[in-house]
Amino acid sequence: MTATEFLTYMDHFIKFSKPTTEEPVLPLLDNHSSHVDINVVEKAKANSIIMLSFPPHCTHMLQPLDVGVNGPFKAYCAKAQDNWLRNNPGKTMSIYEIPGIVKTAWPLAATPTNIINSFKNTGICPHNPDIFTSDDFAPSFVTDRPFLEVFVLDCVSSFFF
Repeated sequence: MTATEFLTYMDHFIKFSKPTTEEPVLPLLDNHSSHVDINVVEKAKANSIIMLSFPPHCTHMLQPLDVGVNGPFKAYCAKAQDNWLRNNPGKTMSIYEIPGIVKTAWPLAATPTNIINSFKNTGICPHNPDIFTSDDFAPSFVTDRPFLEVFVLDCVSSFFF
């Protein structure tokens, strides 16, 4: 997506969400460059749209579609692809089979229940500020150790063993 394309989408979004100063609209976005383009931000501000961007590297926990729809969609796509391959032995799957796979997988993944649970599991609706613990954002063991300690231990173990 480019900033120009997203600006066109914003026109569509404004037309159908009908934001006003009394009832502004809050879209939840990732930090894609098209979302933070100055023309997009100015259009949003002029039309009572308050844009909220998720912090980088957190969309897998905070973005509703990533949490509850995209995962099942990928799984259903994989299953539909496996079924196609079993039903078409010896044939090579091409780009022309993709729409049929998506047609099968999308309705199974984008269910009202999955979508509602996506917002619930991210703590967006109903609002739950305690949905995540500090452990959810803790560094991994590898990055939690000081560099010098890791370097020295690796050198010592290489020398003696």
